[in-house]
Amino acid sequence: MKKQIPWLLSTLLAAALSWSATAMPRDRLHVVYVTNRDRDPRPGYKDRIHRIMADIRDFYSTEMERNGYGQKTFKLDPDKNRKVVVHQVILDWDFDPKHKFTPREMIPVINEHLQKEGIHMGQEYIVVFVNAYWKDDGVWKYDTPYTGGGDPIRGITWVVDHELLDPNNIIPGQTTHINDRGQWLTPGQFNVKMLGGSAHELGHALGLPHNKQSKKEFQELGTSLMGTGNYTYRQERLGGKKHGTFLTPAHTFILSLHPLFTGQAPTNFNVPDVFINDLKFKITSNELILSGSVVPSSEVVGVVLYYDPMPTGLNKDYDAFSYVAKMNSYGKFTRSIPLLNADECALHLKVYFKNGMFTSFSFNQEKDHKVESLQQSYQRERVKYAFRKRDPRALKRLTKSLEETDAKALEVAQRFLSVAEPWQEFKIPAELSMEKKEISLSSSRWKSASIGWGLPCYNGIMEPDGQWLRPLLSKERRCPQGIFAHAPSNYTYDLGKRWKTFKGHIGLQRGQTFGSVVFIIKGDGKELFRSPLITLADGEVPVEINISRVKKLELITSSGPDGKGNDWGIWIAPTLLR
Repeated sequence: MKKQIPWLLSTLLAAALSWSATAMPRDRLHVVYVTNRDRDPRPGYKDRIHRIMADIRDFYSTEMERNGYGQKTFKLDPDKNRKVVVHQVILDWDFDPKHKFTPREMIPVINEHLQKEGIHMGQEYIVVFVNAYWKDDGVWKYDTPYTGGGDPIRGITWVVDHELLDPNNIIPGQTTHINDRGQWLTPGQFNVKMLGGSAHELGHALGLPHNKQSKKEFQELGTSLMGTGNYTYRQERLGGKKHGTFLTPAHTFILSLHPLFTGQAPTNFNVPDVFINDLKFKITSNELILSGSVVPSSEVVGVVLYYDPMPTGLNKDYDAFSYVAKMNSYGKFTRSIPLLNADECALHLKVYFKNGMFTSFSFNQEKDHKVESLQQSYQRERVKYAFRKRDPRALKRLTKSLEETDAKALEVAQRFLSVAEPWQEFKIPAELSMEKKEISLSSSRWKSASIGWGLPCYNGIMEPDGQWLRPLLSKERRCPQGIFAHAPSNYTYDLGKRWKTFKGHIGLQRGQTFGSVVFIIKGDGKELFRSPLITLADGEVPVEINISRVKKLELITSSGPDGKGNDWGIWIAPTLLR
């Protein structure tokens, strides 16, 4: 399988330019088949894809039941004969082995087709089979992304089709072979690898990261689907292997919250602002013990831990072990996990909410296996949380405590403090005297804020971990006043029906050549302004609208059809006038 490509993980974000993270009827998985105008689909593709998706669906159902959740699984979109509907999409160019298939080219065509069927890519879960295989001197090859990415809001899976792809071909005793990209495989082995890859990438589209099985799990169940289980999927059917692939308890817990598995969408996909109070670490000869309390806990359902030998991160987490920490009604949890012998490890704690969304906290464990490095990491998380709360008092306390213990964290805390302190002088627009005739929203308090990357920030761009703070730069100039709005984003302000005009400019941060953003302004939920698709080449675009009688103002950015990569939107000098 090809490795995940960072920007592809979010290619579905706002594929329809008017995507919304509000609850929509997300009750089934849609299937798309993409081919070139000069290529017929592979023989029997509809029946084969029905069997493929039914087999993967049954695998997920079996694993959910084994982990105590009942036979929960995703629903497919059936036709009148109860077979999966396959939407055929034809690309308007001929097949060329030298022309790589890219989501950037395919998504607009797919989106246009699905919209005619009443399906909005930005609000759905989709599997795309691409007719990309070709035979080159006896060797089967393809050049298309084999990847997946998504969350409870939306998800997309990219896989490739071949006429031999069919779970009915996973049978023992085969003697024929094909050359698949340099590997000689029986049809059964070919399907183990390729259907396993499809199930694995679908897992990413459902929000599952990589993880690895424990030794005991390997002996009793096989390999984790989200580890290297894509190479062992259904291999027990070939004979000679007792176990194939399975889903870990952590991942079935995550799936149990997903709308495709619950059968209904939540009322919203908000991510509550929570923190882990009193987080404590204890290391024994063979265990790492964690305890803490998630606050506030009203929307929290559990904590998933990923214990990952360094390096960690995208495509470096195949060896991460995953665990679920159960909580009581007050948000308290305790969990002991086997101590890893790696030189250095990352510990990621993901707090999951009722709507399936999560927020994460990360910690480093040094090779000496002492708790000090974990405690230092916790202090850094406290610094970030104090910044999110715009709490300069807490930042000052933390800054003082870090002066002699953690120089890097001290630098971050000071950077955060430089932004948080002016915030204390900011006013809510609704509360300003009528004598004030004009105010910049970049020096006003927002009611809520969320962005697609980085941290909500005014008059600059703050890296997610506070490692740097950069100025806002449009194509033409440096922008001393503005709001960073990496799509998808939403900044909400309370106006109290006391302002008449919104005025400013919109554009992209300099350097983001491939970004594309739609800027939207809403007043009390009603759309007042929507820009065309803005790119860096458009420079600064002026905006001026009437906001009389508006109580709640929302400044929104949405990604273009090619996903959120490079979508560094900025509201330039956003101003309210009486």
